[in-house]
Amino acid sequence: MTTTRNRLGSVAFIMVLALTLLLGTASVIGAAGGTHPGNSWRLMVKSAACVKGPVVMLGEIADPVSGVDERTWKSLAGVKLWKASDKPGRPVTITRDKLRKVLRYYMGDMINNLVLPSQMTVQTGGRVITGDELRNRVVVFLTPRANDLGGDVEFKNLRLPMNYFFRNAYDKLEIGLSGDIKPGRNQIKLRSVASDGKVLSSKAGSVFINVWKAVPVAAKPLNRFERVTKDKVSFMRVNMAYKKDIWDGTGGPWRMARTLGRGQAFTLSHLDQVPLIEKGERVNLIYRNKRIRLSIKAEALDEGGMGQQVAVRNLQSKKTILATVVGNDTVLVK
Repeated sequence: MTTTRNRLGSVAFIMVLALTLLLGTASVIGAAGGTHPGNSWRLMVKSAACVKGPVVMLGEIADPVSGVDERTWKSLAGVKLWKASDKPGRPVTITRDKLRKVLRYYMGDMINNLVLPSQMTVQTGGRVITGDELRNRVVVFLTPRANDLGGDVEFKNLRLPMNYFFRNAYDKLEIGLSGDIKPGRNQIKLRSVASDGKVLSSKAGSVFINVWKAVPVAAKPLNRFERVTKDKVSFMRVNMAYKKDIWDGTGGPWRMARTLGRGQAFTLSHLDQVPLIEKGERVNLIYRNKRIRLSIKAEALDEGGMGQQVAVRNLQSKKTILATVVGNDTVLVK
């Protein structure tokens, strides 16, 4: 009995609303191609909305699209729909089919003037950041950080929640990353934070970042142990998202740790630091004790870096001895 009375009341309200729209918008042309006075308005129903309650108002879940003057919108916004949830801060999601049935119950044929989303999520109280706004905020957060990567930056496959609901209107959104920003896939962290700093909820997203920049590549085929000199290096523009541990062209001197084809990018795994002493080269062999210091030429039989011991052959006596690397082309025997 009560339900029937409520429905009759809603129907009566809709008839009054239709009469108001008819009188107030007689000059408006129908958007669907007809010329029915007052029937040309269109409303876009939101995919996510927060309502005050206790009753959901049409103006809380929809926005005017076209053909809606201020007077018409004011009347439409005041249309009362279903009873709002009595559990504040808890979003409720309904499908398009169910939404259509509910709206037809309260609005009758005027539902044909509504553009419905694939689904709608409604929360009593709080606030919501919709998908478009959430995307814009994340892009604003990422842009200055991605610029530090150098080169030309492009965001792809930005995957974020459809919306983010906050239980309290004063809660704020914090955006962060899991680790330092880098070319390739990055994990995005979204958090709802109360005014006292307490984290209330968290969600995750991701973005793929392309970074195009010029990097060192082999100007010709390079073999293992071959020294890397300027004439053997050129530059090519590549996407760093698909290149890991790329050499930035600094440091050295370098030699090849493994072969590299022409036009291929140098990675750190391709390079070895050139040792201070290389096998087969002539070195200065220094004998030193408390009384004398003697320097003669020798041949390195091993290679080594600073402080390492290498075997060398005295070119005068032809004897092989162990000496310590103390500098470029210099070994010491005490």
